[in-house]
Amino acid sequence: MDTILNTSQQSMLALDVSRERISYLVYGGREDAQSGEIALDSTVSDHCKAVENAVYDNAFLLDDYSKTTIAIHSQHFQLMPQELVEAGLARKVLDASFTTIEGDILTCHIDGTDAAIACDTDGGIVGFMRRTFPATTLLHHLAPLCSYCVKAYAEETGCLHINLNDKEAHIVVVKQGKLQMANTFAYRSLEDVAYYALNSWKTCGMESRRDKVMLTGDNALRTELAEQLRQWIAYVMPEVMPASVLKLGRNATTLPFNLITLVFSNQ
Repeated sequence: MDTILNTSQQSMLALDVSRERISYLVYGGREDAQSGEIALDSTVSDHCKAVENAVYDNAFLLDDYSKTTIAIHSQHFQLMPQELVEAGLARKVLDASFTTIEGDILTCHIDGTDAAIACDTDGGIVGFMRRTFPATTLLHHLAPLCSYCVKAYAEETGCLHINLNDKEAHIVVVKQGKLQMANTFAYRSLEDVAYYALNSWKTCGMESRRDKVMLTGDNALRTELAEQLRQWIAYVMPEVMPASVLKLGRNATTLPFNLITLVFSNQ
């Protein structure tokens, strides 16, 4: 059954497309922003086909939006200088980094930096998105978080950001206004996340009594993770939403953080 939303030609659409679901945010119209999730049919083995079915089964996604931004999740991705992308070397870098690269290659510039992300995607999904959503912006799912962090922590000496859900941790490190690293990984326990974060902290040369860890995502999980990290790092705290987020409406602070970054990363 279709999800019914009140939209207008002034509304904009943000989509986060993972293996299990499509998360959506409709914003910028006369109403407060509206978000939700559409589960993909797990019985459909072809990921692109499952995404197509979900889009066509929810007609509001096909409304006449003034802007559409789509983040696509990918297991194989690589941060690289933008100049390598411009030189047409993204595929060569991916082939050298991974033994199995399949499907289409997607590249996206990380706003506010001289870096880009190149990734592989399931065959057909990039073409489907570009045909279905005219003039859309396609991004790797980490690019919006990277752009957000570079802007938000431009004045900080160093900051490690962790966006957490019950399956994955997304980590970005910014030091002296420069993007240092970004990664996504599945975890079994929060101890795994704490270990990875501390290793990233050490590798990037962060200072435990000067630099910060900022946490977003599931409230209960980030509270538990904060308790673990505070054994070694002095400043571990929840992210404070920028005032610009309030433009999304009265429910802005309750919206999923990955969708918030998708809205604001390219502004």
